[in-house]
Amino acid sequence: MHGIRRYAESSLVILTYNHNLLMQMPAQVSYKLDPNLLRAGLSDLPFELLDLIFRPLCPTLPRGPYLPLPWRQNIRSILCELKPFADLRLVSTTFNLAITPIFFQEAIILISPFSRPERITEFFRAGASFVKSVVIFGHTEGRRPGTQWPSNAIKEALGQGLGFLTKLQNLECHGEHGAFADTLWFQTFAPNLASTVTSLTITPVYQFQAGVYQSIQSLGASLTHLAIVDWVGRVKEEIDFPTTLYLPNLTHLTLQHGNPPPHGLQKLFASIKDARGRTPLRSLSILDLRTNYDVEVIIGLLTTDRLGEQLASLRLRLSLTKSTKAAEFPKVVLQACPNLKEFSYATRPVDRGIFSYLPPTLQKLEVTALPPSHIHASTSITPQAIAAFLRSQNRQALQAVSVRSLFSNPGMAVDPLLTAVCEEVGAKMSDGGNGSAMIVL
Repeated sequence: MHGIRRYAESSLVILTYNHNLLMQMPAQVSYKLDPNLLRAGLSDLPFELLDLIFRPLCPTLPRGPYLPLPWRQNIRSILCELKPFADLRLVSTTFNLAITPIFFQEAIILISPFSRPERITEFFRAGASFVKSVVIFGHTEGRRPGTQWPSNAIKEALGQGLGFLTKLQNLECHGEHGAFADTLWFQTFAPNLASTVTSLTITPVYQFQAGVYQSIQSLGASLTHLAIVDWVGRVKEEIDFPTTLYLPNLTHLTLQHGNPPPHGLQKLFASIKDARGRTPLRSLSILDLRTNYDVEVIIGLLTTDRLGEQLASLRLRLSLTKSTKAAEFPKVVLQACPNLKEFSYATRPVDRGIFSYLPPTLQKLEVTALPPSHIHASTSITPQAIAAFLRSQNRQALQAVSVRSLFSNPGMAVDPLLTAVCEEVGAKMSDGGNGSAMIVL
């Protein structure tokens, strides 16, 4: 297999991805084929080798901590790039058989008032046996005033298409699309998803917030990964929060942006229990929520059913309500989570006392630092505070520290003090990009 991989890497010259030509002719095949190699019988190569050649050439949707903005332009760009890759299937029957599974492995669906319902259904039917991931984006640009959106035809086509999929594992729904409009939609068109989908990401627009509850209720029993972006709760939806919500297998939860109501958060966390009443959650990320939560809200979530004791990974990026308890937040959080292996803390105020409370099990730490000239530098994490920590004997199991500057200071990664201290303690520091530094102990 190693020999095949090396040959594949050296054979990538067979197909040279020409980005300039792609930008000029987005609807045409934009790959150069070496005529000599074609005459030698490229189509006769083993499928394993063709897969190694073609898979790196397939355009993929960029992934990050959250969707890149503006996402509509990015999605249209990816769809344009996918067209010439799909056209390679026309070269030969062998190419078609090798490329089709790669092309359909992730289906990216852009739904708008100009979408034709029958094309959505046809696309899903064609890739039904290959699709493992579906990313749906919906928007209303171009909608005629007074018309219903999403239309019943769009919702039906989307439901029927998802109903064809037997291997779907990852589902991402963003914007105004019509999926999970109500419980009847799921039960009618796509009940099969409840047995295969293990990862769900949902970004609802304000008027479709109920889709958060419908999707979680429909798929909850099989989910291991859940991400909710821009969850904005309202009083009526708090009342309508499903009382039968059950997430017995959820190990990873991300809440990002939005303004989820504390009452809804409590119900969500209370539903993450297995058959023995224990929480299966091992990774929790609470990032950039617009609400300034009190310390008590976050601590209450971590202490519900002793959740914090089960967590191995915790990421917090919040702006706490100004109070006397805010300074104690890192201490209280880490006391509630004594078994963490990864901890990311980018919460304001950035208290340097965090270094005194790290659990002995911690292997990776990510912190945000203020420049020494900042008005709050004396009580916050700074390069000087990190240097003092590196010199201390309180590192225990820690293997890596990622330092990010609050103001994206481009010099953070080459801070002379940190550089000198790393050499002193035998650590290695590298530029992590975007004003961050990675220190490997």
